[in-house]
Amino acid sequence: MSQHLDDERSPAAVWWDNFANFAWRTDWTQVVIILFLSGLGIAAIQSAGSARESTFYRSQIVFVVIGWLAYWAVSALDYRHIQRYARRIYLACLAILLPVSICAILQKDLGTFIRSVYGARRWMDFGPFSIQPSEFAKIGVLVFLAAMLARSPIGSFRATWRTVFWCLGAAAVPFVLIFVQPDLGSALIYLPLSFILLFVAGLTFRFFLVAGTATLLMVGVVAVDLREYAARVDQFAKANPATKDPFVAYRKENPKEVGFSLLKNYQLERIMSFVSPEVIDPKGLGATWNVNQAVIAVGRGGFSGQGIGNGTQARFGYLPEAAAHNDFLFSGMAEEIGFTGGLLVIGAFVLLFWRVVRTAARAADRFGSLLAIGAAVVLGTHVVINIGMNINLMPVTGVPLPFLSYGGSFVLSCFLLLGLVQSVHRHSAGGGEGGGSPATGLTA
Repeated sequence: MSQHLDDERSPAAVWWDNFANFAWRTDWTQVVIILFLSGLGIAAIQSAGSARESTFYRSQIVFVVIGWLAYWAVSALDYRHIQRYARRIYLACLAILLPVSICAILQKDLGTFIRSVYGARRWMDFGPFSIQPSEFAKIGVLVFLAAMLARSPIGSFRATWRTVFWCLGAAAVPFVLIFVQPDLGSALIYLPLSFILLFVAGLTFRFFLVAGTATLLMVGVVAVDLREYAARVDQFAKANPATKDPFVAYRKENPKEVGFSLLKNYQLERIMSFVSPEVIDPKGLGATWNVNQAVIAVGRGGFSGQGIGNGTQARFGYLPEAAAHNDFLFSGMAEEIGFTGGLLVIGAFVLLFWRVVRTAARAADRFGSLLAIGAAVVLGTHVVINIGMNINLMPVTGVPLPFLSYGGSFVLSCFLLLGLVQSVHRHSAGGGEGGGSPATGLTA
């Protein structure tokens, strides 16, 4: 009888029921937060480039619109279908990442398609637009790791070492391919992503104790490398007493030099500008300039800010044009909206992460839970590192701020990540908040 009634319903009624189910199962809190952050990002980018009549904000509008389309398309899919194609998604991400990394290793350009920009090869140029493969590799690795850990239960390391080995290997491959571009900031994202997913999956604490010890050893190697690098620069300075900035001069003469840690000179300078700024840049006019200007911008904002469009650090070039709308967008924005506005932005991110973790807790299966947790780790790592380096609590690593910083590939990857989370929310038992749809009475 009910089947007969369903057959007699008009297409408009069927469409309305489907739309009502879709809306009822949607986490609208997540949608509102993304709308707020992406809109604020466009306004901040426009303000940062207003004195130079920059058009970056127009491109950001296009990126956001494309991101929203991708977000709703991915969220409409059943995330469980994505699990079937996890390996193909992972291999596809590696396939687009590999040509860029090969060109970076060989130090060769591939015409205008892959070329060096500020000493790094990270993008594929298609003429009207370019893409950064490393941003999409994060999604491929997340999907693959979540699928692998969902299929293979994790217990003690001795009993499940093969699964752990394959998971770490799957994360290590893109880590290396991105590290050589060089893009240390994007490569570092894979460390918390892989280890937190293994922790959530139930791997024994002893493994993380060993991993922590290995990390300390790596930090020690970097520390030795920093000391050796500082000594080499000091010798260069003594041999060239007329040089005003020996660190910059030494890097120009030795751009490809690497030490024990395999970090390039400019990467070592970034770390040294954080741990020992008085050594690397005693006058504050070299490696520490960007961070100093970012801190000044945040301080100038005070409690309530200078007002939208009234900031000076980004608009008048104290923050470099190449980073004012990207890596250091938060500091320029904090100057205009102040402590209260900055706290509001941080509060929006905290609420967003709570909603994502809540979705993970209510997921219908292990794959959905790991997918949501992984998305929170990727975005959360970006937020912590970016805001930390804007207020001089972390070294500068070139990690952008989700939904706020300029960049097509990065913006699209953020929308895709939360589109996956929205799909988990919509297709799990917790979807719909009230436990069912008002249109058909179906449980979510």
